[in-house]
Amino acid sequence: MERLRSIVEGAGFENVGTYIASGNVIFEARASDDIVERLELALSSELGFDVPVYLRTATETVAVADLRPFGEEEDNLEISFLPFVPNPDDIDRLVAATGGNDRLTVIGREVYWSHIGLRRESNHSEARVIRTLGMQTTQRSATTVRRIADRFFR
Repeated sequence: MERLRSIVEGAGFENVGTYIASGNVIFEARASDDIVERLELALSSELGFDVPVYLRTATETVAVADLRPFGEEEDNLEISFLPFVPNPDDIDRLVAATGGNDRLTVIGREVYWSHIGLRRESNHSEARVIRTLGMQTTQRSATTVRRIADRFFR
């Protein structure tokens, strides 16, 4: 995480921090269309492989952390961050493929998945999200997202 912090600082961002060994980086930047591209280029140059970046503002992060898409506190809520809003037909296919004890919804650039029991007993997977929506994702537990929002943005 120290190296990640150093790469982001080297790309010109300020007040850089990380949260556990999760790949989450918090930083300050002026609003710009090229933040994602700058970060991806810096990471690729330093690490030698492509690293997709899923950027959210402080306000967006808090909104995601506070959302209870299924109406109650979820012990097993996972959130997949997407680079852009998916096609509505792809969303419908993804939701239709959800079964058993799983609940899934897509709101904006996030997929919210709640499962009862063990993850390995679910028919849902991040690979299915990637394949169905046709884009890469990164997934975090709602607990991680809430802790980031509480520690850095509240």
